[in-house]
Amino acid sequence: MALIGAFVVCGAIVALGIRMMGSQVAFEAAWGQATPWLFLWRWACYAGLVLWWLKLWRPRLVRQLGEDDDGGEEARSRMKRLERYAIGVMVAIEFFNLLDWMGGGR
Repeated sequence: MALIGAFVVCGAIVALGIRMMGSQVAFEAAWGQATPWLFLWRWACYAGLVLWWLKLWRPRLVRQLGEDDDGGEEARSRMKRLERYAIGVMVAIEFFNLLDWMGGGR
């Protein structure tokens, strides 16, 4: 449901942007000019999420996992796997954005 919701919100944002710019060509031109700034924005968001996770939520979660029957070993291994998956997804997103930026997506 979250993926469908994100898709709908992104579509609405693009439709609004095209309407505000007057045409799809003008929107694509503005998007091309904003690409470096959007890249920096995404990395700032990634950095904020990583800091939020490492400084606030991960220590709390590890503390709570220590109260499990097995000391949280199984849950910690799952958490590490999930962290690796999240990093992989971010790298894949940026790789495909880089390909698109270099003209490979057209």
